[in-house]
Formats: sequence, C-alpha cells, structure tokens
Amino acid sequence: MEWNLFSLKVFAEVVRQKSFTKAGKTLGLTQPAVSLQIQNLEKLMGCPLMIRKKTGGLTLTKPGEVLWLYTQKMTELLEDLERELQPWTSQRDAGVVVGCCCIAGEHIVPFYTTMFQKRRPQIALHCHVGRCKDIFSRLLDGSLDVAIAGIVPDDVRLVHHPFLHLPMTCFEIFGNVSRRVSIKALVREPLILREEGSGTRRAFVRFLEQQGLTLDRCTIVATSESNEAVKEMVGRGIGWSTLPSVVIQRELDQGRLSPIALEEGCPLHEFFVVYRKHKLFNGPQREFLHLLLDVAPDGLI
Repeated sequence: MEWNLFSLKVFAEVVRQKSFTKAGKTLGLTQPAVSLQIQNLEKLMGCPLMIRKKTGGLTLTKPGEVLWLYTQKMTELLEDLERELQPWTSQRDAGVVVGCCCIAGEHIVPFYTTMFQKRRPQIALHCHVGRCKDIFSRLLDGSLDVAIAGIVPDDVRLVHHPFLHLPMTCFEIFGNVSRRVSIKALVREPLILREEGSGTRRAFVRFLEQQGLTLDRCTIVATSESNEAVKEMVGRGIGWSTLPSVVIQRELDQGRLSPIALEEGCPLHEFFVVYRKHKLFNGPQREFLHLLLDVAPDGLI
C-alpha cells in the first residue's frame, strides 16, 4: 500500500470532530473534498472505515479503529522525527512570529523576547501588534504562529489558554490626595473608556457586573482605541478612566495622574495564549509556546 499522509490527516480530523463538515471547516476543505479523502483511504484498504449515523455523528468500523490507533502513533513519530532533525535543518535559522494586542506587545512580550533570546540566540522572534480580530485572522491564515490576546477568540478553529491576569487601576488628573471611593459612586462621574470590543473595556464591564452594575449606569463622555489618547484626555481633566496598572505606572510615578482606590478592589484584565487548532509547530515555535505557558513574567502581577 502507498499511504497518503494528507488523507490520514483528514481521517484523523474527521474522527476527532465526529463530523465531515466540522473537519472540513477546521482544515479549510469542502465537505465533498473531505469525503473524497476518506473514500481514497477506503479504496486503498479495501474496506469501510466509518459508518455515518442518521442522527448525526459517526462510528468507526473495526479497521477504522485500527487505522485511528496507528494514525495517532504516526503523528507522534513524525513530531519526534522533526524534533530529532531540528538541529540540522533550516529551522535553526527560522523565526517565530508572534501576534499580540497593544498592551501585550508593549508590556508582556518584551519579557519573553529577552528570555527566548537567551535560550535560542540564533532564532529571531518577530512581533506583530494589532487589534485582536486582526491577530485572530492572521493566526488562521498561517502568517502568525502564536498570539497573546486580551479577549477570547470566537472561532472554533482557534485554541486559547488562560495566560495572565493584569490588575487594572482607576485614575484621574493629578491631585494632592489620592481618593478612595466606591465604584457605585465613581460611575456617576465623567468616564473615558477604550473602544467597544477591546479587552480592557470587557474587563471593566465584567467588574461592573460583579458589583451589580451595568455599563449604562456609567457617565461615558469619550472613547478611544488608543491607551495614550485615553491617558491624555484624563490628564486634561475630561474625566477618569481605568487601564492595566502597567500601562499608567510611569504617569503615576511622574505625578501626572493620580490613582483612585476602589473600595471593592481592582478590576482584572485577563490575557490568553491563542494558536490555530492542530497547528504543527516546529521546534522553536513549540519552545516559545511552552515558554509562554510555563513561565510567569516577573514584575507584571
């Protein structure tokens, strides 16, 4: 028999998804194209591999179960082979392309870039900063290897792992005395927020909901897609705002802005490590992914 690795990849995805249609969406194939690959395998083996149920889903035949077992073993062997050959392949000079939202790009990725450079000085790390929707699109088209985002992707083709919680600080124009106030009173004052859909705004909304409040209780006077613009408007006395503490720490230290202590505690902005489902990482990409998932950045929490 002359095995086709692509057909085996399609077979494995159908088994995982228990659906030809879902497997096609994950692999970027039409449902007929998925069916054709399964038919090719069945012709090669001379027996059916799976039975589709009228109620949905599918059941593997006995030969299908055997093929599924060996497909998993072959996948593991290929990954082992890639790791063993990596020191002698062109991947020694390959880069890792990381996508991130603005906050992650400025305050999180530099820590991991430094650590990764010490471990793998011959591997370049390229960082693309953009809005989360753009980052997710680039993960799907393969132009990014892994990403750090402040929101959860809604595309089932992307995997996300909880990564980091950054405390947020409410702040206002500099005053001689820092205030301590309840969020229920503070929301009545003029508020400047990040744009709708941003991770920072979503984190603040979640915090409001935990306190029994909604965003329509707030007196929003301005919004912006830029953290710098938000800080500038607050510094001009237009209103108060909230951002991750690391974003405004310099302005607080310089006395340009004043923190507002909330009686209910501070909001938390969650970040996620995101990558394409079933992506085959090469050695450097896998190592950087494990670095993100296993090592907490010092000084940010």
